[in-house]
Amino acid sequence: MMFMTIFLPMLGSMLSGLLSRSMGSRSYTMSWMTPNPKWSGMMATSTMVMAALFSYYLYFDVMVNNNIYTLNMSKWIYVEYLEMDWSFMMDELTVSMLMPVLTVSSLVHIYALGYMSHDPHQPRFFSMLSMFTGFMVVLVTGDNYLVMFVGWEFIGVASYLLISFWFTRLPAMKSALSAFLMNKFGDTFLSVGLMIIMWTFGSLNYNSIFALSQYMNTDILNLIMLCFVIGATSKSAQLGLHTWLLSSMEGPTPVSALLHAACLVCAGMYLLIRSSFMLEYSPTMLLVCLWLGGLTTIMAGIMAIASNDIKKIIALSTMSQLGLMVVAIGLSAYNLSLFHLFCHAMFKALLFMSAGSIMHSVMSESQDMRTYGGFIHYLPVTYICMLMASLSLMAFPGLTGYYSKDIIIESTLGVYTISGFIVYWLSLSSALLTTIYSMKLLYLVFYNTPNAPKFIYHNLHESSWFMLIPMIMLSFASMFMGYLTRDIYLGFGSPFNSIFIHPNNLSIIETELSINLTLKLLPLILTILGTVLVLVIYEFKYTWLLMYNNNLLRNIYMFFNNKFMFDQILNNIILRSNLAISFKLNQFVDKGTLQMIGPRGIYDTLNMAVYNIIKLSTGSLLHFSIYLLSGMMFILLSMFFNTPLLFIFLMILII
Repeated sequence: MMFMTIFLPMLGSMLSGLLSRSMGSRSYTMSWMTPNPKWSGMMATSTMVMAALFSYYLYFDVMVNNNIYTLNMSKWIYVEYLEMDWSFMMDELTVSMLMPVLTVSSLVHIYALGYMSHDPHQPRFFSMLSMFTGFMVVLVTGDNYLVMFVGWEFIGVASYLLISFWFTRLPAMKSALSAFLMNKFGDTFLSVGLMIIMWTFGSLNYNSIFALSQYMNTDILNLIMLCFVIGATSKSAQLGLHTWLLSSMEGPTPVSALLHAACLVCAGMYLLIRSSFMLEYSPTMLLVCLWLGGLTTIMAGIMAIASNDIKKIIALSTMSQLGLMVVAIGLSAYNLSLFHLFCHAMFKALLFMSAGSIMHSVMSESQDMRTYGGFIHYLPVTYICMLMASLSLMAFPGLTGYYSKDIIIESTLGVYTISGFIVYWLSLSSALLTTIYSMKLLYLVFYNTPNAPKFIYHNLHESSWFMLIPMIMLSFASMFMGYLTRDIYLGFGSPFNSIFIHPNNLSIIETELSINLTLKLLPLILTILGTVLVLVIYEFKYTWLLMYNNNLLRNIYMFFNNKFMFDQILNNIILRSNLAISFKLNQFVDKGTLQMIGPRGIYDTLNMAVYNIIKLSTGSLLHFSIYLLSGMMFILLSMFFNTPLLFIFLMILII
């Protein structure tokens, strides 16, 4: 069962990619050898659904029956004391990650059967999509950091291939390259962190590091976790290394749903949660995580309210929610972070699928919400799905997001620190901004006066059932998943808490029992006020928005709309200066010093030595005999005294 769950996605990838030309035919009248691209998608989808069903069984077996499995495939590295195996495990954290990864991936595959139905390159698309999920499964099931690193690297490669799927478009290629290089920056620090772990612990196995971490030097642990946090920041789009997240929207919408809901951006969170046994003894990095998450969530919200692209708003909301997960990690509330990751995958995938359904129905496939309006009468199912997902994102009481999001905001007060108190207000402001941009999206798309050309409304229609059925299933998950699973992750008596409970880490009890009721209700109050404010402004007081005619306010809006100029800072200040330094290093080190004392220098030295020997030769038998005897004596002396006489002799010949 465990083997099938891990390797079925990779099997689907290979079958859909390699055998696509042998599957089916376009019609009964044509030759059976004519390939049908839809068969490859069905093959990849069927294997993914089977893996998801197996993961449900494993989830029940691990979480309810308390069975933990390890699958040791073979030896990999065996050097002195360092032993690394190709081994996989199923524990509570692994199955909690597999559930959203494989569920969302299965539904995205079904959705893509409808979304990509007219694309001629479906075999390539479904092969890469399954490969992406397959390596994400390898990442979360690995029994040591090295197996996890293999999955980590390959999901970066797969994301590059998927974002640039329509490679004839220049923006898609530039976006994919941006995402790949930004991820490589974090991967470099992650690999350095793994090297320090090998040097410090002598192992990369989770169990060994877990047992030894409490006895290690705090400075070493801080250094390791600094490298890990930078790696997670690049992969999970935290502030500073987030610029690739928005450009990755150039890929097809199923790719966006998979990247931003369950796979790529969740890898960084998984790394930090899996490393909790080291992070808990790194107080400096816990504080860094707390502030990094707080600043990320508020700045992503500000950027989102000034954006008009439907997919980029949803991507920025992903960045905001990931900031909340990092806040929970900074509070040592790892189970809260995992629970929010679990719930967030459901409604975020639904938001992207609903946005893709809207764009698929609009003939021009415009992503600017200002060109929409009045779609509620034409896309009723899509409207209900997006409404459920948006309300869950806004933490409306009773929906999935309410159970996982509000508890993180409350926990910032439950730790009773100054940083926690400040981050509480940052998170609260982010929750208000989430309400504002979610209601703005709903209003401009569905409630507003129609702004699109007449022919678009004539052709506006609901998507195919391949796209609607996954959306309907995720809408039910967005309503009930949080309620059904809250006691597993948040309950006081849950055995799940014992995995991440370290010394002096019981702040959830203070959060639940000691915080003032007013402070607990404040996120809900602000959500209601934000909803009313947006509806009143757009419906009755639209003239208030004419304040953009003011130069100062317009400049502020443009500053937020340009994402705080992060792209300009990154390109013009950081990258250009680094490229100039790299050019100098290449010119004077790679092509200069290293080449002169390296292969080129040895080649020139030998060339000159041979030339001088030939030049000294007169053709006389006596001279030839002297050279031969001298060479033999030189070789014998070199062997006897074990000295580098050859190099000295060559230098003399050259001189």
